[in-house]
Amino acid sequence: MLRTLSLLLCLTFGSGLQAAEETAAKGISVRFFAAALNEGQGPVCVVSGKTKGASFEIPMTSLSEAQGVPSRDFILAAAAAEAPDQPPVPLVSIHLPDQGTDFRILLVPSPNNTYKAVVIRGDDSKFRHGDFFFINLSSQPILGALGSTRVDLKPGAQELVRPTGAKSDTFFVVKFARRDGDTTVPMSDTCWPIVRDNRSYVLFYNGKNGRPSFRAIDEFMAIEAPAP
Repeated sequence: MLRTLSLLLCLTFGSGLQAAEETAAKGISVRFFAAALNEGQGPVCVVSGKTKGASFEIPMTSLSEAQGVPSRDFILAAAAAEAPDQPPVPLVSIHLPDQGTDFRILLVPSPNNTYKAVVIRGDDSKFRHGDFFFINLSSQPILGALGSTRVDLKPGAQELVRPTGAKSDTFFVVKFARRDGDTTVPMSDTCWPIVRDNRSYVLFYNGKNGRPSFRAIDEFMAIEAPAP
């Protein structure tokens, strides 16, 4: 599949690259982050038809700058920084849902130095300040509690979570565990602050020892004005 995409890119870019001024007119923006990066991963760019976007880095602990895209179907490609006249090397083909104009894209490493894309709608009105978007990329079920809100994530599952039942105005209790066969193994028992200027993505993944680990990526947002 990606070999075919590479051939198409060669044919398309053989006649010259076009700048991406038209992307803003479409009003669709995306921000990227990665569960992990493939070895030697450098700058990337968005490619759609004859339009090639500016090069940027894929972060793991934050979100990239917003990238305008001219259509809901495009390719994320490795930017050939050392040979800018050469066509970019495709890494993943991405399709955006029909609903929404603002998206977050999680990149998960796949074989042959490519990626799988997990598309999250950034302008979903249900995903608000203080919410958590959980994604279980690990091989074991994950159990958790954010205050009194319970979480039960099978491998590959996603869930939007809003903490409830905080016993303080400043923090809530957070607990995570993994299910290993018939055994429940604690992972974390801590407190997280109650925030009003961000929302977060929580990734569970297999660590270097093969056991699930996790990290949170915060997305800072303007503080919501109080209702009149």
